[in-house]
Amino acid sequence: MLNILFVHQSAEMYGSDKVLLSLVKGLDNNRFRPVVLLPGEGPLLVALKASGIEVHIVPVIKISRATLSLAGLVRLPWQIWCSLAAMNRALDRANISIVHSNTLAVLSGALWAKLHRLPHVWHVHEMIIRPKIVREGFPWLLRVFADQVICNSRPTEDLLLESQPTLKEKSTTIWNGMDRVTLPDADAARRFRYNINVDAESVLVVLMGRINRWKGQGLLIQAAALLKDRGLNQVRYLIVGSPPEGQLHFLDELKESLVQSGVGEFFCLLDVQQDIWPIWDAADIAVVPSTEPEPFGMVALEAMAAAKPIVAAAHGGLLDIIVDGETGVLVTPNDPESLAVAIAALVTDLPMRRRMGQEGRRRLEEHFSLKSYVKGFEKIYEKIITSSSSSHI
Repeated sequence: MLNILFVHQSAEMYGSDKVLLSLVKGLDNNRFRPVVLLPGEGPLLVALKASGIEVHIVPVIKISRATLSLAGLVRLPWQIWCSLAAMNRALDRANISIVHSNTLAVLSGALWAKLHRLPHVWHVHEMIIRPKIVREGFPWLLRVFADQVICNSRPTEDLLLESQPTLKEKSTTIWNGMDRVTLPDADAARRFRYNINVDAESVLVVLMGRINRWKGQGLLIQAAALLKDRGLNQVRYLIVGSPPEGQLHFLDELKESLVQSGVGEFFCLLDVQQDIWPIWDAADIAVVPSTEPEPFGMVALEAMAAAKPIVAAAHGGLLDIIVDGETGVLVTPNDPESLAVAIAALVTDLPMRRRMGQEGRRRLEEHFSLKSYVKGFEKIYEKIITSSSSSHI
C-alpha cells in the first residue's frame, strides 16, 4: 500500500478544499492510504476526520503577497524551519511514498519532499496572471521542485507553459470531478425559496463563491440594475459566500454596492453553506461572472449536477466546462451588458433553461465524474512509483 501525503493550505470548504476531500475519499483504499496536513481547524478537517482520514495540523508555508514582501522574506527561513520540523514530528512513522501538494501556493510539501528525496506531485489550481514576477516565479518553482505537475484545466496548463515550456514533459491536465450523492429534494427547494422570500413565479439567479475582488458579485449587481431598468422585475438574486479571513471589507463593499445600486430589494446574501443542494435545487439559473479567469470552476459542476443552466465569463477553465449554447451561455468577461443579456434570455425562456440544464448534467456525467478524476490521479501515482522503482534497479 502506498502512503500519499497531501499538503493543503486551508481547512475551509471552497473549490480546492472540496476537490481534495473528494480525491482522498475516492482513492482505492486497498492500494492507497492518504495522510493529510492542514494549517488549522475548519469544516474540511471535520469532513476528513468523519471519513476516517488521518489528518495532522501543522504550520504550512503558503506563498502570498505578504510572503514576498521584505518583512515576509525576512521571516520566511524561520517559518520554513518550523514547518519542516513540525512535519517531521507528525510524519515520523508514516512511511510516505509520494508527496502531493494541493494548490500552487503550498511550499511546505515541495520542500519536505526535496529534503526526504521523495517524488513530488504538485496539483495546480491557480491561474496567476499578475504580478509578473509571481506569474513567472511559480512555473520556475514547479520546474525545480515538482516531479509531476497536474493542472485542473487546459487554460491553467497553457499559462504555466507560456513561462516554462519545458514543463510540458511532466505536466498533464486532470479535470476536477464530482458526483452528486443526494437526490433532488423538491420540498427542501421550496422551503429554501420560502425562507429567502422568493415566490414560485420569480426566477432565482444564484452566484455561489468566495466574496473577493474577482468573483464578479459587483458585476452581477450592475447587470441586475440594467435588467431592472428594462422592466425585468421577476428576477431575484442570491449571493452565497463569505470573504477570506481578515478581509471583511469585501463584504462591506458588496453591501454598500447593493445600497447604492437601487436593486438591493432583489438580492439576498447568505454566508457560505455546508449543504449546497437545497440552494442549487431552488435555483433557476447559475452565474459565474468572474472578472479574472477561473482556473477551473467547481461551482459550475455543482450547478450542472443540479441540472441548472450556467451563465459564465468566457475565459479560464470555464471554457473547458461549459459548451456555449448547449449547457449554458458564455459572456464577455467584465461586461455587465453581456451578462444582463444572457440572464434575460434564460429568464424569459423556460424550455431553454430546462434543455441546457439537462445537457449540463449529461456533460458532467460523461466528462467530469468523480471516478474519472480519481482514476487519473491513481494512474499518476502508480506511474511515479513504477518509474522510481525502475531508476533504482
